[in-house]
Amino acid sequence: MSGFARLSGVAATISLMSALPLISGEMSARADNALWSSIAERYLGSALEGSWDEGEALFQTASFTIDASDSDMVPQVNGRSLDDLQTFDLGHLALARDARRQQNCLAEAVYYEARGETLSGQMAVAEVVLNRVRHRAYPDNICGVVYQGSERQTGCQFSFACDGSAERAPRGRAWRQSQLVAKHAMLGFAPQVTRSATHFHTASVNPVWSSSLVQTRQIGYHVFYRMPNRAERDLIDRGV
Repeated sequence: MSGFARLSGVAATISLMSALPLISGEMSARADNALWSSIAERYLGSALEGSWDEGEALFQTASFTIDASDSDMVPQVNGRSLDDLQTFDLGHLALARDARRQQNCLAEAVYYEARGETLSGQMAVAEVVLNRVRHRAYPDNICGVVYQGSERQTGCQFSFACDGSAERAPRGRAWRQSQLVAKHAMLGFAPQVTRSATHFHTASVNPVWSSSLVQTRQIGYHVFYRMPNRAERDLIDRGV
């Protein structure tokens, strides 16, 4: 074998060896991503079936379960430690806990404000909350929006937060459906139905603030409004 051939063979071997970690890392990442995709599909499948065990001490994110009271446990996913999953960061656990808290706040808004409404009416209330989260005039998180002003006897953005309704714990099928509505809204699965509404009221009242907004539509017993643009604001100010 010529010297050139030997050098070529060595170079090829070195190139292959240097590429192995990259190939291995890419394959591992692909395997992890496939696992998370499978987990997400199973989670969404169970969510769509409306499975919910009231009073459970554990909460679920994807298909892995974390005991919120036990900080020393090593979470497992399908028998694999989370440390073995290169695409998972333990910092995600704090995010998962906060996501569950935000989901509960959204479900409470749906339950207390719209549990007697159709599914579309319930999704519309959830949409209003999320529209406010995205609007610079309101808090940037769901719980902040839902309970804004609740520290005062008057001034709540959502009436249930001040009128004592929340003292009666949510329960039954209506609560399970409110949880499901909140999950779907937060995952972005719900179609937009309120036309960018940030406010609503029941059809039986006519609050003073409604005249300063643009009505978008009525769904069930709720009338929805959005913030006016500059041209619309000028017309409203002129009483047109």
